[in-house]
Amino acid sequence: MDDGLISGPEDHLRDVRRLLRKDVLEHVTAVLGFRGVLCAAQRELIDTPTIMNLSASTTMVEHTRKVAVGSVADAVLAGAEAVACHVNLTSPYESEQLEVLSRRVTEAQAVALPVVAFAYPRGRHADGSDNNYTDLRANDPEKFAELVRHGVRASVELGASVIKTIYTGSVDSFRTVIDSAMGIPVLIAGERLTEDGDEAIAKAVNAVEAGAAGVAYGRQIFARPEPDPFLWKLRGALDDQVVSAPPSEAFPMMASNAGPNSRW
Repeated sequence: MDDGLISGPEDHLRDVRRLLRKDVLEHVTAVLGFRGVLCAAQRELIDTPTIMNLSASTTMVEHTRKVAVGSVADAVLAGAEAVACHVNLTSPYESEQLEVLSRRVTEAQAVALPVVAFAYPRGRHADGSDNNYTDLRANDPEKFAELVRHGVRASVELGASVIKTIYTGSVDSFRTVIDSAMGIPVLIAGERLTEDGDEAIAKAVNAVEAGAAGVAYGRQIFARPEPDPFLWKLRGALDDQVVSAPPSEAFPMMASNAGPNSRW
């Protein structure tokens, strides 16, 4: 629920509390947001774990430059069960984002909070717009997978508990991403809203087949006029995938902390 800060409170994001209905929340494991929205929606989220985003930017100026906008202490005071921090690999500001992630991991380990790292291959075009490497993913999927692997591994090296990243486009290529995570749970981002919900569900199923721990879908759920049918279908598809997998390969919809101090 963090897009209100990033892209603006338009359409379905005007008052996100209206989206947080019980029949929707019963199918999700946690809700991500910035501290103000999580506090404003305390009543709606009383039975749902929350993840506080501690880094931010907007699409209006330097979107690839994620800066620190909160601390682990802030998240503890707000009652969050985990924190999140974003790194855009290949951004001109990549180094400072890596430093922020490392600091948040150190703070979070002191109070046994998991850290969800958002590790995206996202650079900047000459005109200042985002370079999400969509052409590279289409034309050179191995090179794109290499970028994703590097971002995931950087997050592992810095101590992230869970990593959210971009699906590489195929089960085989995403397995290489999972291998690079060395046992740290990996989630896939929903990316832009797809009108065809089946496409988003197929991507989720393929990612889990490759070894992903689940999905971190925001706009794929809440940007739909009627999110309930899509969410029920997604939840059912992922549950079926878990049931059909061998016990050693079965994953929940949201990952748990891989470290010894897990409370998530």
